[in-house]
Amino acid sequence: MTNKQPSNSCWLSTGAAFIVALVFFMLWMGLMLQSVVEVRVAVEGDDDKVCYFADSDFQLRWIHSVEKQWWEEQYQRLDKTSTEDATLLLTTTYFEAFGAGTPSTEPLAPIQKPGYLGYQINEELPNLNWVVSRLTKGEIDYGGHRFLIHQWVPDYSEVVIMPKMYGLIDRFKKDFCHELPSDGSR
Repeated sequence: MTNKQPSNSCWLSTGAAFIVALVFFMLWMGLMLQSVVEVRVAVEGDDDKVCYFADSDFQLRWIHSVEKQWWEEQYQRLDKTSTEDATLLLTTTYFEAFGAGTPSTEPLAPIQKPGYLGYQINEELPNLNWVVSRLTKGEIDYGGHRFLIHQWVPDYSEVVIMPKMYGLIDRFKKDFCHELPSDGSR
């Protein structure tokens, strides 16, 4: 009988240590923050539609309302020392047709795409306010995913795209953009 007593005590100590380690791990996971890009749309009389993606590079694409040609803007999330200081960097812009309002004083982009003219912009922005409609076919491309935002929200919705920090709870409460049905249904 004396041999079993230390064994029970050992199991009890090991179990207690495991539970303490598990509690600390859960607290650490709850407090650990992940840099994301949040996409938010205010819907009148309803809760905001919100989704996110963790990729730091993404691209906005749409058909220009006058030129009727594709325009693309490439962005990068810039994380800073403080979560409030994170910004989005517009790195390059590409378009198929050249017209009024087209940036022409910037240097040419180092990588040119066939059929497009590209400029290097490198402008930091705290967030993006983007109005989308089905006519312009707005989309967000990131990490091999194409999110057809023009099918997710009503026409002429203002979409706010901003860098954020999400904790574990935030990530469970919000959806990845590419996992949402593009037609806006849930």
